[in-house]
Amino acid sequence: MQDKLLQILQQLRSAIMDTIKAIHVFVTIAEQGSLSRAAEQLNYSRAMVSRYLDHLEQTFSVRLFQRNTRKISLTSAGEKALRYCENILQQQTLLHELAAHEQQTGTIRLTCGLFLYQMGLNECLRAFKLQHPQVQFEIILTENTVDLIESQIDLALRITQKVADGLIARPIYDIKSIFCAHPHYLAKHPPLLHPSQLLQYDCITHHHASQYWTLFNAAQQPQNYPLNSTFKSNDVNALYDMCINAQGIAMLPTRLVQNDLIRGKLIHVLADFSAPDLTLSLVYVSRQHLPRMIQQFIAFLIEHLDFYLNKEN
Repeated sequence: MQDKLLQILQQLRSAIMDTIKAIHVFVTIAEQGSLSRAAEQLNYSRAMVSRYLDHLEQTFSVRLFQRNTRKISLTSAGEKALRYCENILQQQTLLHELAAHEQQTGTIRLTCGLFLYQMGLNECLRAFKLQHPQVQFEIILTENTVDLIESQIDLALRITQKVADGLIARPIYDIKSIFCAHPHYLAKHPPLLHPSQLLQYDCITHHHASQYWTLFNAAQQPQNYPLNSTFKSNDVNALYDMCINAQGIAMLPTRLVQNDLIRGKLIHVLADFSAPDLTLSLVYVSRQHLPRMIQQFIAFLIEHLDFYLNKEN
């Protein structure tokens, strides 16, 4: 039953499109005063122009032109039909213009974490707005995984490569992390020489990695090391706050702490080991007709976000 209904709808759509094309052909014949000149104007064959005209006359059961071998002229019914058909084409043009305008305007609803927003996404959004001042943004700042469909979110920036069915996750940036601690915290504890000692330290961890950290040695061999997690959060800024206030060892984005490391406010620990890179992905609903403004914004993020995330403030 559903297949039959779909077939009927497709046939109806095809018939409507044929009629619109036939109306366009009819108006062009009237403007050009000749089937041959209309065919040249439309880049159709003369036979095709004749078929479209026949289609329109059969559809509405009316003769639109008086034709002979030398000339063609509108019938009285054709003169009336011409006014209606010109209006139909004008309305079609206005509808296309409205659709084009709507494709370039409106609100983009985006969700991401506060850390990412503060570290460069905010500047990236402002740069896009300079090029597209008619576009508005609604930003939902959260580390939680928001249901894009239920919440009517257009785009999400997430550290993930696995998403629900019906969503696209497009990797756009690698986030490097580093192990660090405040010098006052380190001064109160024995030297941290190997990750196997982490159970003896207060560890500041993300909810997704509160049981163990995966570290790579110089030979790039990964190994999981258990943790003594004394503070955990789903927000990177909360982890940073605890670390900069001498509450323990943390694994934090290098971009976030690089200035603190340079100034000696934080100390790089376990320097012979590295943390795995985290992949930042652009997540959006997989649908066939993404609005043009969202397509343009996705392209802009892919091209420019890494610049703003790496930019020195």
